[in-house]
Amino acid sequence: MLIRIQGQTKNYDWGSKELIPNFFGTSESNDKIAEIWFGTHPLGESVSDPGDVPLSKLIDKRLGFLVKLLAASQSLSIQVHPNQIQAQRGFEKEHKLGISLDDPARVYKDSSHKPEALIALTQFHALCGFRPRAELTQVFTCFGKSESEFEVLAQDLASGEPLEQIFKSLIGNTALATRFLQTVPVTVPDLLAQRGRDLVAKLLEQYPGDTGALVALMLNEVELSPGEAIFLPAGNIHAYLSGLGLEVMAASDNVLRCGLTPKHIDLAELVKIADFRELENPKITLKKLAEGLTEFPVAVDDFRVYQAEVSGKNLLADIDLPAAAIVVCTAGEVAISTSLDEREVLSKQQVVYVAGAKKISLSGSGTVFVVLGN
Repeated sequence: MLIRIQGQTKNYDWGSKELIPNFFGTSESNDKIAEIWFGTHPLGESVSDPGDVPLSKLIDKRLGFLVKLLAASQSLSIQVHPNQIQAQRGFEKEHKLGISLDDPARVYKDSSHKPEALIALTQFHALCGFRPRAELTQVFTCFGKSESEFEVLAQDLASGEPLEQIFKSLIGNTALATRFLQTVPVTVPDLLAQRGRDLVAKLLEQYPGDTGALVALMLNEVELSPGEAIFLPAGNIHAYLSGLGLEVMAASDNVLRCGLTPKHIDLAELVKIADFRELENPKITLKKLAEGLTEFPVAVDDFRVYQAEVSGKNLLADIDLPAAAIVVCTAGEVAISTSLDEREVLSKQQVVYVAGAKKISLSGSGTVFVVLGN
């Protein structure tokens, strides 16, 4: 089975009118495009192209993974996703309490975990996991020269105070968020602290008085070049700040937020499931499988992600297809054929669902991402 599919577009305030059109060479949008979903998730199901038949009806099931194009012109919420046990328990608890799925206060929309990976298609800016304690102490010590609360926090860090307690001190400190730009100078004598100050200023401009901007100081600030990626397992506190990327995840909508958002916040539940360990290296270490074929290794069974670069000199023939896949073309023109003698030629932003064949082959000149389910 080889089916062309169209994604479902999501227009959120943090999206962009330019990122997706500029990257794929299409006309500029009148609305902000934040995400385009590819898969069978009921909140944004793909349809056949042509035909507009829901993908789940064509394949008679729901896929366990979801693929998105994500375009951010400003920060998304600081958030975390539950593991499988937490999601199951949370979903059952809220169901018993009678909280409807469309209630803004509903945290667990389904019973699945939501690990995810983000691959940069343009320069991409993100926050991912807690930065090393030594870096955080350095930043707070610098800020502490003009703001006494940071001096106290730096001392707490030096004495071994758990990161969870530092997090709680910042996320609940609206007064500090309100006066931060007045008490911490525009220019500070430390490069790491200067970058942190600039980040907080930018986030407070987008979300005035939001304590999530302070929590951002605790997280690794990650700059991804095209082709680089981060993996966000259960418990990882993160936020996407700007750029265009390909996002792959388990097919879930379970998100707990703590800042940089007008949406519902459940801080107590977020603290229960967050991972407060330091994360020294947020980036995925790529694995070259063959000339032109690269894997983005992730520590989950829900999906696997590969990037394929093909050209007249580099054809990728007889690639094993152990599970259903979604293939997204991001550059050039790539022909995908299966061991069942099916064939489709994809150009930029075109997508196919493929299943049932034992192998696929790729030819032409361009780039595709192959996302396999389990």
